[in-house]
Amino acid sequence: MKIKVLDITHTFQSNIVEKFDAISNVKFNINENEYIGIIGPTGSGKTTLIEHLNGLLIPTKGSVEFDYSITKYNKKTKSEKVINKTKVIKKSWKKIKNINEIRRLVGIVFQFSEYQLFEETVEKDIIFGPINMGISKEEALKIAKESIVKVGLDVSFLNKNPFELSGGQKRRVAIAGILSMKPKILIFDEPTAGLDPEGSYEILKLFDQLSQEGTTIIIVTHDLDHVLEHTKRTIFIRKGKIIKDGPTLDILSDEKLLIENKMSIPKIINLTNRINRKYQMNIPYCTNVDQFTKIINKIRKEKK
Repeated sequence: MKIKVLDITHTFQSNIVEKFDAISNVKFNINENEYIGIIGPTGSGKTTLIEHLNGLLIPTKGSVEFDYSITKYNKKTKSEKVINKTKVIKKSWKKIKNINEIRRLVGIVFQFSEYQLFEETVEKDIIFGPINMGISKEEALKIAKESIVKVGLDVSFLNKNPFELSGGQKRRVAIAGILSMKPKILIFDEPTAGLDPEGSYEILKLFDQLSQEGTTIIIVTHDLDHVLEHTKRTIFIRKGKIIKDGPTLDILSDEKLLIENKMSIPKIINLTNRINRKYQMNIPYCTNVDQFTKIINKIRKEKK
């Protein structure tokens, strides 16, 4: 599935006089199987932007184009047929046909998504979406088992009350509910908020696994260490506009850019800069501790 964001602006109007452009003339593409980080200062328009990526918000100006395919099953011939589709969302459309088709393929997991859990068992929460899509209860129950295992929980969790689970487990159940709709693109808004280091590690490990399986992953976060280690591309938003869009390492190693926008420099980048300045070295930038350790060990061996 591909998404083209074509010069969109979203204007919020608090009253007849005051208007505010949360995002303005934003343009970019999302290709299949990308792993993208969306970053920017608080209030820069990140959440407003992602809400346009599955039709939760309609742009005031511009449009969002979705190119995707669905598989139709013919009961008579007992065969499957792949149908390619293009859908455009824009302001002039009073009603968008089959918008739920888009929302199934583009799943958004909001910050503290576990607060969206409402059923008495985990199983009922997970099957709620598929059943509302028209899937039989028997098939939905099968999907629930697959989804709970995919997020790293045992099938025994299906019979548990979601409100008795830990914060990390609730987050996983919420993600399982989105996965049960078999999305092509998954968007996470501050996915590690409120989680301890172990919980954050496990959630990000899950995202890496989903990415390797072919799902496009987009994370919106202030934690630039996570963006550096896990994503390949970063979109930097400031005051509702994209100011940078490119390889994650290139953007997050731009110390001047981050300082000007009051963003914390990733720890590995900051450490590399300090060592290079103090010891007149030229250690290359890397994205995680393992890479950094290998580089340092190689330098030590060369100096012996």
